[in-house]
Amino acid sequence: MRRSYTIVAAAIALALAQPLFASPARADDSWHNFIQIWWDFGEVYSDLPTITDEGHVTVYEGGPGEGGTGWEGQGLGPGPTVVLDADALVMPGDWDGNGSADWMFRDSDGGLFSLSGTGGAKPVQVGWGWDVMTAMVSPGDWNGDGHPDVLARDGSGVLWMYRGDGIGGWLPGRIQVGWGWNIMASIFSGHDFNEDDRPDILAVDANGGMWLYPGNGTGGWLGRVQVGWGWQKMDLVAAPGDFDYDGHGDVIARDIAGSMWLYPGNGAGGFTWTRRLLNISTPALFG
Repeated sequence: MRRSYTIVAAAIALALAQPLFASPARADDSWHNFIQIWWDFGEVYSDLPTITDEGHVTVYEGGPGEGGTGWEGQGLGPGPTVVLDADALVMPGDWDGNGSADWMFRDSDGGLFSLSGTGGAKPVQVGWGWDVMTAMVSPGDWNGDGHPDVLARDGSGVLWMYRGDGIGGWLPGRIQVGWGWNIMASIFSGHDFNEDDRPDILAVDANGGMWLYPGNGTGGWLGRVQVGWGWQKMDLVAAPGDFDYDGHGDVIARDIAGSMWLYPGNGAGGFTWTRRLLNISTPALFG
């Protein structure tokens, strides 16, 4: 059944009072998990996209917020509606090279579609057969060629790199970049979590250990580092970037009781361990 996914504006009055499109901001690799929404008016925030029980995509908009909370709003009220049949989201950054951060979704038939971050555009199909993948994530420019890429895990645990061409499509040929990843309960982009100017991957294994897999900047890996324990108590985990605006990347997770927590990063590949409770009630989290 087709489901309606709604991206919700944080301030409807503001949206109605402004022109429909902002001139695009520069989309560098540091925003590869953000969504550039037209009502941001050229600003780039660490937005957190979620999927509700009803199948609506809601964007919890990042921003300096009051008291440094990182929130500008929680998307209250109706917004533009796109009829999708999506079961996964990927945030690659400026996928089509138009200067704004974009996002992708996979439908139940395995089709992969991109949506321009400038708003107003219809989804463009960019792939087929993606239903064989059990995890999908974009670490940004993984191989260092200046264009965002997508990593995907197949049912046997093999991790593949799909290279973006910088104009909304792919370079020919996928590349195997890992194996044995089926032991991971969740895989997500770490942005540049250890701040070595190269994109990273974070993953939580079946025993609750969180691992940092630093990228080497050319499509491969440096040695992995365990950065956490006990994450089996969390059923959803994402890394939206610098959500608390202290200059370091963070992690957001939902515990099994349904509470959402912000874990601030320390800028050195770990956490400050001064977590904060966030007021987000959502059953599905993608980042």
